[in-house]
Amino acid sequence: MDKKSVKVSGKKSILINYIYIHIPFCLQKCSYCSFYSEKYTLELKNKFVSYLIEEVSLFKKRFKIKPLTIYFGGGTPSLLDVSDIHKIISQFDLAQIQEITLELNPINITTEFVQKLPETPINRISMGAQSFIDSELNLLGRLHNSEQISRAFELLRNQGFENISLDLIYGLPNQKMQDVLFSLDRIIELNPEHVSLYCLSLEENIPLYSEKHLIPEDEVISDIYDLMRTRLISSGFEQYEISNFAKKGFESKHNLCYWSDKYYLGFGPSAAGYLKNFRYTNPADLEEYFETIKTSQIFGNLVSLSNEDHEKEFIFLSLRKTKGMNLKEFRIKFQKEFLKKYLKTIDKYLEDNFLEIEGEFIKLTPEAYFISNEIFLEFM
Repeated sequence: MDKKSVKVSGKKSILINYIYIHIPFCLQKCSYCSFYSEKYTLELKNKFVSYLIEEVSLFKKRFKIKPLTIYFGGGTPSLLDVSDIHKIISQFDLAQIQEITLELNPINITTEFVQKLPETPINRISMGAQSFIDSELNLLGRLHNSEQISRAFELLRNQGFENISLDLIYGLPNQKMQDVLFSLDRIIELNPEHVSLYCLSLEENIPLYSEKHLIPEDEVISDIYDLMRTRLISSGFEQYEISNFAKKGFESKHNLCYWSDKYYLGFGPSAAGYLKNFRYTNPADLEEYFETIKTSQIFGNLVSLSNEDHEKEFIFLSLRKTKGMNLKEFRIKFQKEFLKKYLKTIDKYLEDNFLEIEGEFIKLTPEAYFISNEIFLEFM
């Protein structure tokens, strides 16, 4: 992989349909979070919004951007004013837009904020509930409590939002099966359109890492995942990706682009993008990010993808989807037969009942979902 820096120059004909926008502000850093964020101040937020709009302008000079989806992630996007959100969205041609998602933190969801949201084209909400047990929320460094999750959800429902996703984290230190199921049952009672289940992953540079030795054994976490999966499916959700469940027709269109080899642009500090044969990541530092925009630079950290890199990424991202990888699409993209190239590995996992072939698709069986990363490594 080659790293390079390139400067904006001339128009290109690459069409981009998927947009991610990173809002880097938080009131407080969560104890489990490794994503880039800064302490919120009004002055810094206003400066960021102006630079973000300039960044969008730089990309529009180089690419044809006609979004099908826009996703506001963070950080805490709900620390923006509704007028900021509207201003950012208005930079894009929305003629083809299908989905605009805003991540919200329950602590920031006020009646005034929710009442103003319909002034924007936002049509999907993703809320980081994470748990309905207050002691777990405290452990995670979350500022909200379980009551505020339910209140925020009802506020959004009453304002007419009909596409709401809730996140739940499992595999916490000292967590028991009944703890996770308690939170999951509260989510099912609220009846959102979408649920994401994330297994806690701790990196060395975050506060909660000191509790790593208290995390349940993999076998216990696997049992927790299997039971949550079963309960969601029996409650009317369809699993469409290893960590994601939706009511019919409410799959995240934006997140599907990541698992389906679609090009996307990332705006804001630490945001990542993917175009043709390279990926890029913006600086994970606001001041450095401001400097790159000042000098009209994009792709500050660019990594070229070889055909082999692309092939490996296509395999493991496609296999995250429950419908699996399209063998015909693989053949067209890489001019080779997947079943022939990886015959030994495929035979091994077919025999173990971790892979199955259905028509033109090869996919993981549900028994393989929790150990999927181990299987993906066999194709790397």
